[in-house]
Amino acid sequence: MAEIPFSDYGIRWFEDIVRRITEWFTTELTSGLRAELISLLDTPLPEGQGTELIFAKPPESDGLWHSIYESTVAGETMAFALLILFLSVQTRHFIRIFDVGSAFENRRARKNSWIGAFLIVGWYWLGVATLYVVDALTIGLLPDMANVGESLVALLPHAAGTPGLTLIMATLGGTSMVALKALFFIREVLLYVYLYGMPIGIAVAYGNVPILSTIARRLCAQFIPLAVLPLPAAVLFRGYELLFTGDQQLAVDGSFLEYLVVISLPVLGLYVTWKTFRYAAPLAARTLSRAGRGAVIIGAAAGAGYAAGPGAAAATARWGPKAGAGSVMASQLSSGDGSPNQGATEQQQQADDSAYRRKENDPAYY
Repeated sequence: MAEIPFSDYGIRWFEDIVRRITEWFTTELTSGLRAELISLLDTPLPEGQGTELIFAKPPESDGLWHSIYESTVAGETMAFALLILFLSVQTRHFIRIFDVGSAFENRRARKNSWIGAFLIVGWYWLGVATLYVVDALTIGLLPDMANVGESLVALLPHAAGTPGLTLIMATLGGTSMVALKALFFIREVLLYVYLYGMPIGIAVAYGNVPILSTIARRLCAQFIPLAVLPLPAAVLFRGYELLFTGDQQLAVDGSFLEYLVVISLPVLGLYVTWKTFRYAAPLAARTLSRAGRGAVIIGAAAGAGYAAGPGAAAATARWGPKAGAGSVMASQLSSGDGSPNQGATEQQQQADDSAYRRKENDPAYY
């Protein structure tokens, strides 16, 4: 019986890992194209149809919307917001007694307070109407997502060329699909938060409180780009329907270009959505960016520490993956056989051999 070299086992094991990971990301990509894109751009709305959806009280079965209605329409959130607005206006009147400020500022504060009170009282209906309009525009712009998804899945080849290239492209497409779903989930959560807490933000914004009113206005204004977040992606999907479905399809030759076309939909969708999301929720976008960057740095530091010792790991953690890669390369070039830390050992030995030694300490001197 012929013996199989141990290296062949390692090669087969590595090939199985690459194939399995590629299958995982390809499955995530295809399942997202077939099913997830249909409901991905939905905007949360209460139960009902037409004007009843906006002006009627949601039933108790629609628990989340029922709670928001109870709180923002003659509830504790509305009462607390009106109290904040009233206290802000009275504070300006109290300051006016001591001749601090101007009559113009006083009149503007009174006018803004009435506008703020109107927005606080009518916020629920205004917010739901905005989401209803955005949902209608999204439905009008969206193509037949089932048809687009099936066309792209049918276009997807088994491989994009080499196994390594296929792994990279499948990873990129699957990761983009997962990130796109995560962004729209975070959008839905933030929409509920805005619908519930916006009256308080309006009270602070129209209370003419120095600094705080400016911050509150910026936060309140971010509701609009957060609400219209699906519209850029809907326009992108409409373009893909024009190019890659129906009888007049764009000709794509080669497995690499076919694979690129399929993964470009979630990648571009993630790009346009992320750009809008960064404007709508910069704090959440900054937190997600730092979390992703931190995960990359931790992985790079661990790999650099294994390859070139703790010095390279420290450089990676402090200066980033590029500095860590430079430390690893320098360590490998300075070592004889490429083993970790050998270069540092040889340098220390040379330093010991070339140390300064006084002649009177040498026995041959006497």
